[in-house]
Amino acid sequence: MELDTFAADFDNDGYRDMVVTNGYPRDVTDHDFVAFRAQSSTIASKEQLMAEIPQIKVSNYAFRNTGHLKFENTTKKWGMDIPSFSNGAVYADLDNDGDLDYVINNINEEATFYENTTNQPGKINANYLEIQFKGDNRNLNGLGAWAEIHYDSARLQVYENSPYRGYLSTVDNKAYFGLDKTKNIDSIIIRWPNHKREIIRNVPVNQLLKVDIKNAQLADNWNKPSPAGAASFHDITGSTGIDYKHQESDYIDFNTERLLPHKLSQYGPGLAAGDVDNNGLDDIFVGGNESSPGKYFLQQVDGTFMTHVLPVITDRSMRGSENMGLLLFDADNDGDQDLYCSSGSNEFPPGTKSYQDQLFVNDGTGNFLQDTAALPVNYTSKSCVKAIDIDNDGDLDLFIGGRVSPGRYPEPVSSFIYRNDTKDGKIKFTDVTDDVAKELKNAGLVCDALWTDFDNDGWIDLIVAGEWMPVTFFKNKNGHLVNVTKESGVGNETGWWNSIAGGDFDNDGDIDYIVGNLGENSFYRADDKYPVTVYSKDFDKNKSYDAITTVYLKDVQGVKREYTAQNRDDIVEQLPVLKKKFLTYKSFADAGFSQLFTEEQLRDALVLHANDFRSCLLKNLGGGKFEMHPLPAMAQLAPIYGIVTDDFNNDGNLDVALCGNDFGTEVTNGRYDAMNGLLLSGDGNGNFTPQSISQSGLYVPGDAKALIKLKGAGGRYLLAASQNRGPLRIFSHFTDHQKLIPLLPNDKAVLLTLTNGHTRKEEICHGSSFLSQSSSFICTSPQVKNIVVINNKGEKRNIQ
Repeated sequence: MELDTFAADFDNDGYRDMVVTNGYPRDVTDHDFVAFRAQSSTIASKEQLMAEIPQIKVSNYAFRNTGHLKFENTTKKWGMDIPSFSNGAVYADLDNDGDLDYVINNINEEATFYENTTNQPGKINANYLEIQFKGDNRNLNGLGAWAEIHYDSARLQVYENSPYRGYLSTVDNKAYFGLDKTKNIDSIIIRWPNHKREIIRNVPVNQLLKVDIKNAQLADNWNKPSPAGAASFHDITGSTGIDYKHQESDYIDFNTERLLPHKLSQYGPGLAAGDVDNNGLDDIFVGGNESSPGKYFLQQVDGTFMTHVLPVITDRSMRGSENMGLLLFDADNDGDQDLYCSSGSNEFPPGTKSYQDQLFVNDGTGNFLQDTAALPVNYTSKSCVKAIDIDNDGDLDLFIGGRVSPGRYPEPVSSFIYRNDTKDGKIKFTDVTDDVAKELKNAGLVCDALWTDFDNDGWIDLIVAGEWMPVTFFKNKNGHLVNVTKESGVGNETGWWNSIAGGDFDNDGDIDYIVGNLGENSFYRADDKYPVTVYSKDFDKNKSYDAITTVYLKDVQGVKREYTAQNRDDIVEQLPVLKKKFLTYKSFADAGFSQLFTEEQLRDALVLHANDFRSCLLKNLGGGKFEMHPLPAMAQLAPIYGIVTDDFNNDGNLDVALCGNDFGTEVTNGRYDAMNGLLLSGDGNGNFTPQSISQSGLYVPGDAKALIKLKGAGGRYLLAASQNRGPLRIFSHFTDHQKLIPLLPNDKAVLLTLTNGHTRKEEICHGSSFLSQSSSFICTSPQVKNIVVINNKGEKRNIQ
């Protein structure tokens, strides 16, 4: 049982490591003991109860920080692999040799002292700096002071002066910084609790620096980051007139499918942007559900929005529908934007009208009426909807993503191509999947898709992202879609891909792609050798589909073996037959997955693998070939959903705005909530630098889903972010020398010639990233010298 955790730089490399003590001598959380106590507490003595609690003496743990939020287990290497029952601990430089030593208190044993040998008296192998604080008479040790050191041009470390750490422990009340080979500190900023600040420049390393509050001065911006610059975005939600908070009924997917790794009913709301009332200003649609109907917000000339509600669905049997993907497009070629709402979720019986999509026709002024005869009957639970003129007949056809078969996760489902057969103002879509894209049948659990010319041959192709599948490439061959994933170079990278958005991130004239995944901050860890796997069938033949997810974990010998991701309680509740096979929690814990079922039982099971959970850049190598590059560590903290790509800092290179999280996970894993919105600054070569929230201004801390861009009144660049059971947030882009250029409905691509001689390609998409459709415009900057727009007939026009 973990009891005490300390973070400090023990090897002086500039990154804080972690040491974890192992806690109590008896494991009171042991499930077999908990069951025994519940059954016998009224008749067993305390001595008998105590005797049933397991005692397992294990070592403490040390984890070395390797940078980029990665840690390696160095317990044995650092000499800490000594079994004990430990609790309180402290660190301090006890021998004054420039490194941190460690003392651990052990229960019923002598304390353990670990001497740090990074440095030796008279021999400094890795540099350091200590800071001692002296406050005023009411706070002698300067508790609450903040130390910030800047060095090596762009590196930064901070320390808050509070020595009370861990379990019943107090560490040395000096700030300690490891500095490796750095010989001089550019500047040190000390911020005191009374709003005073002191800046010390050009500080030599390997010393104890004493700071005194009497040398500090009052500062108005004492608590602001030192390199202060204007944030890229500002939250203007309060001034827009939008007062919207998403609502959703609390449906518990796990009550019907106990072993799901996450909910499938908690992925809205989707967003779409476009000018629906033809006043020259972009409006916003937000998807609805049984608890809250879909809403749209019409933008006014003063930048505020007026709220409207979609009309009530006329068919009462469809009123429980939950909107997933939204699409604004001109379905009937009458010059205004109609609305398509795909229906999904997991909370309704399979094959029912609740999963029928809806089409709302615009009268030209922003009033909508449902057309119940325009769409094919299709009761698949769906995700996204994206539009393209696949047959080059001048109207927009549709891709509809199939998400899940309710009650039969993770059984693959079909996705669909709807051809637009509208004539004489009568809207009609025809399912032509069997004719143009047979391989979309049972293609998988699709979360997102993108129409894009991925091989630069002039034909618009399709890329699909989904769960338990690779990023899947369908090449457009004369109007027919053919799966060419095996030739893509990334066809073996299977994951829980949520989202995809395109952009020419290396300015070479073809489209690269950002693909959002689960991330690397999860219990589920996967690679080629140790994939996460799901086995599914009706194992106990009770007409209930069972899906058992497995992961590789170390056994008591330290060897990785395949185990169920869920615990015994969840497994036996779904499969009661296993309760007799494993009477105790210990026997179940010791059993690998191979001991749960026989080969005969697994023979006809559906088996799916995931070997890559990293959110990545797919770099286009040309000719339909790609190379996968993981995004920076800050983009791996949670699942990524909403993605917008644009040049946000006016340097001529595409940047990436992201939002994510997932609050619908199963309880033992815990929700994914570490993503607060993220802006990645691109360098024009496919590399990205994460921006802090103070730099970006993009703060979306909830269960964020869709992210779109739109034109605001007065030429403002706006982002809108949706949050499940949270408020809709609107951000205004803060930049100078920027112009928003609207595009025509039949525009397909844009070529931007930059002042450095490179040419960047941008595609015009009807829907991009998870449940998201942005408005159609391009953003110029001083780095853009010339703009050429190409329409769907191949005609070019120069607009700058």
